[in-house]
Amino acid sequence: IGLDVDDVIFDTSGAVSPAIEAAKDERLAKYKLDIARGDASIPEVKEFWQNGAIQILKNAKPKPGAAEVIRRLRENGNKIVLITARGEKNFPGTVAVNEKVLRDAGIEYDEIIYDSPDKVDACRENEVEIFVDDSPKNCVAVRQELGIPVIGFESDITREGLREAGVLSVNNWEELEKKLLGGINE
Repeated sequence: IGLDVDDVIFDTSGAVSPAIEAAKDERLAKYKLDIARGDASIPEVKEFWQNGAIQILKNAKPKPGAAEVIRRLRENGNKIVLITARGEKNFPGTVAVNEKVLRDAGIEYDEIIYDSPDKVDACRENEVEIFVDDSPKNCVAVRQELGIPVIGFESDITREGLREAGVLSVNNWEELEKKLLGGINE
């Protein structure tokens, strides 16, 4: 099972708003959604993340039930591969912080793939059979290119996009566990 980290395991977008306010840069308000989505193609967004990623990652709270559900999935024989855009390439210093917040949150995993904003290759190379992400773009790309089941993890930012893309989605870890254990019906 391949799992994205931001806005799947951690409420990263919930930590973005306070960081934007703390930056005291009025330009950032118009990029709030782009920042929450991590759109590094916009120079102001990329700069914001390069300057504030570590603090945001430290402040992002684990989503309720994530650690427990992941633990049960592993106990049922599933291999858990975390696939994240976090990493030294785009966000220097985030690997150590990421490993600490995962450890502190009790998140177990078998492997972690860093610096992977495009999830298709990471899923292919790690033989992922089911993929969970909050990004409609990533869910659609993995489903189309690899033909594996995908589940969208909804947030205020992605809910509409996931639904428009026809991605089977869930709102919380309890729903995700039911889908994963009960069979995915897309």
